[in-house]
This record gives sequence, C-alpha cells and structure tokens, in this order.
Amino acid sequence: MSPAPRPGAAAGIGLFALALVAAGCGVRREPEVWRPPGLPPAPAPRPAAPAPAVPPPQEPPGSLVEEEASFAWPLRGEILSRYGAPRGGRRHAGVDIRGRRGEPVLAAAAGTVVFSGTLRGYGRTVILSHGDGYETLYAHNADLLVGPGDEVVRGQPVATVGRTGNATTEHCHFEIQVNGAAVDPLTFLEQDGGG
Repeated sequence: MSPAPRPGAAAGIGLFALALVAAGCGVRREPEVWRPPGLPPAPAPRPAAPAPAVPPPQEPPGSLVEEEASFAWPLRGEILSRYGAPRGGRRHAGVDIRGRRGEPVLAAAAGTVVFSGTLRGYGRTVILSHGDGYETLYAHNADLLVGPGDEVVRGQPVATVGRTGNATTEHCHFEIQVNGAAVDPLTFLEQDGGG
C-alpha cells in the first residue's frame, strides 16, 4: 500500500525541512532557482488552475513502491549509533555510519534534492525526496555535491563525509522518513550490510 501523498509537496519543501523548522533547527527554505545575493525576490507564481480529475499514474518499473522501499547504503562503514538510541532526552532519528573524511556519500535511491545547505546540529546536509512520502537525509558532510532541484540517481555521490554540526567524528548521519515520520533505516536498507 502506498503512503498518502505528502503535505507540502507542491510547495517544494520537504517534510524534513518542515519538521526541522517546527523544531527550531534554523532551516530556511531554499529558492527553487538560485538568485545572486542582493537581488529582490522573484515574483510569486500565479496560482495553478485546478487539475482535472484523472486516475493516479501507475508506478514506473523500479519505483520504491514496486521494490517495497529498498534503499542502498549511503556509505559502507561501522555503525556508530543506531536509530532510537537516547540522545539528550530525545531518541536518535537515524543511523550514524563511520567514514573517512572526503569519502563519497551516495544517494540511497533516485530522487530530487529538496534541501542542500547547513542545518543547526546537522551541519552540511542534503535531503532527497523519493516520492510516495519517502525522504532521506544525509548530514555532517564536508562538501555538498548537489543543489535544490537536482535529480539524482541511486548510488550517485551527493556529498562527502565530514564532521560538521554536532559531530564528534567523521561519519554520515542517515535518516529515512515516511510521510514525515522517522523510521528505522535498517529496516529499509538492503540486507547486504553497511559495514
């Protein structure tokens, strides 16, 4: 069964970004088209005409729904911290995978970049939307290799391993959310292991 369409999808901002704003993590919505500093904002788009009632499209071959949401490991390495581990009165929302500084962090599935920038606590971060309510987050990166609106393929480098934000060692913090709710990434990652 497919998850319900995610709210805010038409606004071009991912659920991670919406949740982080609500949590006061200092995320800003990135413009859909980069504009040099100092230019006035682009005029607001005209409201779209209501879409005609059409049946939902069939899932293309290789979609997350068809593959039962199988994700590739973004990095091969030792798992430093698991989903749900206590973190300062909260629970860890993802997994931390040890890496070497500058090692590529790979897209876990094909998708669209909805955020590429710095988030308080997370440091340099990339968030991808994979459709059907699925989003992935890759944090604490040294370098960001993609920007908002970029389409990526599974296994494409999106960042490099770093130690930005609240990180004590080089690693990739990896999260999966389904319709805005964090889930244990280990239940969605391919079983050939990360380390």
